[in-house]
Amino acid sequence: MNQTDLTLDQFSWTDVVAPSKEILESLAIKYGLSKKLFMNCLDPDYLPHIETYGTTQFVILRFPEPDSKLNADTVQELTTKVALFINQNHLTSIHRVQLSQIDAVSKKARTLPKDQTTSFHVLTLFFEQVAISFDQPLTELELKMEIFEEKIFHSKKTKTLLQEGYYIKRKASAYKKVIKFTLDVMAKLIIKGDCPLGLLQGTKDKLDRCLFYADDIFENVQGLLNLHMSIESQRTNEASFRTNEIVRVLTVLSIFFLPLNFLAGLYGMNFEHIPLLKDHNGFWYAVGFMILICGGLLTYVGRKGWLTPPPKE
Repeated sequence: MNQTDLTLDQFSWTDVVAPSKEILESLAIKYGLSKKLFMNCLDPDYLPHIETYGTTQFVILRFPEPDSKLNADTVQELTTKVALFINQNHLTSIHRVQLSQIDAVSKKARTLPKDQTTSFHVLTLFFEQVAISFDQPLTELELKMEIFEEKIFHSKKTKTLLQEGYYIKRKASAYKKVIKFTLDVMAKLIIKGDCPLGLLQGTKDKLDRCLFYADDIFENVQGLLNLHMSIESQRTNEASFRTNEIVRVLTVLSIFFLPLNFLAGLYGMNFEHIPLLKDHNGFWYAVGFMILICGGLLTYVGRKGWLTPPPKE
């Protein structure tokens, strides 16, 4: 466990990293709140939200995970939670890993003017860091989307192409969810009057832009995935069309050979008396009859249009 205390003119701030059960219980006693509430602070499943317990505000924020895996695609894998307990004179932040964003808040808090050294002014710095911290992940995700788009349009098919698009879409969806819920928390604070709109307006604008970028990436990747499926379906249809064309030609050709094979088989039977078998011109009669049959079939097939390829769209 690591604990840092900061005391300013009008309030004090305690930052606790990976606290033990005993520390959480002592904090619960200090704030006069339920121990269960503090025990759940490190539960990774919570999304950004705000609750009020008397004069204490309980706020959950999420920052990008410092060491997320390449195939991370959920809110819990991509972001880490920070629990904040705020009243008029004190702020306590609880999180499971060391975050550079917390250090940035601490540095800025020390430079605040005396009339702004309140717990809710510092809370606005947390929201500001949330907005700033999502800028780089979204920029990297947008770059991956552009690479994914190039692969689709240049037909650079790989075994993991669909998987790449799936992960980009899932990550964009997770970021959208976190940013949207963070904006909801800010809206509730503004409505309650705990944080004036002027303090949060700049941060709200940044989060709105982040939400726009996340939503844009999500929609673009969704469209690219649909386009990829359409292209693959079109290629399958073209291959099926070519196969059908080959089968059609072979079928038409077999029409000509069926009657010829019938005649050849008929005259190949081992009977002593077969018409024209001993006739001097019997062979030529048979050949002429075969040619006549082929001519008739050719006329029939031509009129039916079976030899004409279907029009290309």
